[in-house]
Amino acid sequence: MKHKTPKKFSLNDPRNIALNVVLEALKPGRDLQMVLDRNLDPEMDPRDRSLATELAYGYLRYKGRLDFVLNCFLKSPARLSGGARALMGLAAYEIFFLERIPDYAAVSRAVALARKKFGARMSSLVNAVLRKCCRVDASDPDFFSQDNPGEVLFLSRFYSCPEWMVKLWQKDYGSDKARVYLKQSLQKPAAGVRLAPGADTGSLDEHYVVQRIGPSVHLRDNYPDLEDLERKKKVVRQSFSGQKALWELGLGQWKSPVWDMCAGRGGKTMLMSSQGLQIWASDTHRPRLAGLKKELQGQVQVLIFAAQGQRPPLKKAPGTVLVDAPCTGLGVLSRRPDTKWKRSARDVPELSRIQKELLASAADILPRKGEIIYVTCTLTRQENQEQVKDFLKKHKDFKCLQTYGTGADEHLGEFFFGARLKRS
Repeated sequence: MKHKTPKKFSLNDPRNIALNVVLEALKPGRDLQMVLDRNLDPEMDPRDRSLATELAYGYLRYKGRLDFVLNCFLKSPARLSGGARALMGLAAYEIFFLERIPDYAAVSRAVALARKKFGARMSSLVNAVLRKCCRVDASDPDFFSQDNPGEVLFLSRFYSCPEWMVKLWQKDYGSDKARVYLKQSLQKPAAGVRLAPGADTGSLDEHYVVQRIGPSVHLRDNYPDLEDLERKKKVVRQSFSGQKALWELGLGQWKSPVWDMCAGRGGKTMLMSSQGLQIWASDTHRPRLAGLKKELQGQVQVLIFAAQGQRPPLKKAPGTVLVDAPCTGLGVLSRRPDTKWKRSARDVPELSRIQKELLASAADILPRKGEIIYVTCTLTRQENQEQVKDFLKKHKDFKCLQTYGTGADEHLGEFFFGARLKRS
């Protein structure tokens, strides 16, 4: 069914919500999904919630490509405010990628929103630019190479990624593999869930199950009534790629207690807990720990405390340390597309320094035969392969049992790296 254009514009329109969300999500320290959750009214029509979510995520995935198209039709692109540019970009995404919505409806809604937000003059500009966008094929690579750009600039435009990331991936992996990573960063990530404790494995329709590893499940995108299963607390949404990385690194064989040094929101803590492991979960972000405590509902095998990984207040040694390290997040741009517009090349060495400190702290506290499980969700050799190599060079009493990296041929849309390091 096609969306109908209402006679009057409402501030509760999903396009206005999407605009507010992307402008906030692009600020430092913000997280797209958390911003969305704050802005989406649970009482909204599910179709409007879905549209606002699709627009926000889609625009941030394709922002670079959309900006290039818009710039082709603007006399002074640099003079356009961030809000007006985002409004046009959201409408352009709707025109290029949402086939069920007619072009005239997307243009009409954007013009009405521009008039409400920025006045009649801006609404006229929005109307003129978007009408020209309706005649563009945004999937045609030739449109983005019309001025004969170099390879890096073309890839940056077409695959909507900052030039520094393109150069970094080409340097680390070569041109062909860099293109694979760029392409998959624009795809929606694989739908992943974790079966809640006590949930029957038959809770899911097997027709929609692509892969299972224990309670970790990869689902087809069109799984019906997934939100209903969440409400009934039968499943919890969680990246399948991230869960699979732990399984590939031997989850189930690790010695308890396991110290989850950077627990964050606790997805990996809960997965490990489901396997009967005793977990110590720490983080510096107290609100996240409070949320984790609420999710765990008093499970006795999980000890939660606030601490810096570099300064652990532990009185006894764990058997295993999970270093789910802070990283640039370049492996999960499909799920967190706002990341690529907020990161810079300077973040790589800075985060690499923090990772070194966390690994050294883990090594300091581990007993003989203890293990470090090092995991990132990024695609830079400095944070991944080189980090492990540097650690082993400085800690001769450790050996690498295995490394793991999500394969591009798995088509999961997210890339994790991991290493299993054992003390002699």
